[in-house]
Amino acid sequence: MSRIYLVDDHVILRDGLRAVLEAAGHTVLGESADPTTALGELLRLAIDNVMQGRRHLGPEVAELAVQALTNGGAVDLLAELSPRERQIITMVVKGASSTMIGQQLHLSPKTVDTYRSRLMHKLGVADVPALVRLAVRTGLIDAGDA
Repeated sequence: MSRIYLVDDHVILRDGLRAVLEAAGHTVLGESADPTTALGELLRLAIDNVMQGRRHLGPEVAELAVQALTNGGAVDLLAELSPRERQIITMVVKGASSTMIGQQLHLSPKTVDTYRSRLMHKLGVADVPALVRLAVRTGLIDAGDA
């Protein structure tokens, strides 16, 4: 099940929680009355995990990983795109050059390049093929259109 570290300034509460959690199959890694001590003990547990060949992800990275695995994060990011950004990403993933996009949208090719670069950064992709995969996976475009 899960691995838990208890932090509370009441020993009786920690003892009760430990008993209930362990009875339910959870592993209590440790406990502390002081948050600062707990953080130090957690950072050491993380290092021990890494030294044993396991992975350790901080809470922000873990959340991003879960979002990426469930595609929820990408869909949420696409929902935050402006109409102009959606136009440009759609045209880019369909293979239009910066010059072609600029002509159709009355923008300079340099402005289109800036939009594309910012979109890729915003969506966390490194190159245009990854951008295409993201657009197909999230339903922004149909696989036949790419």
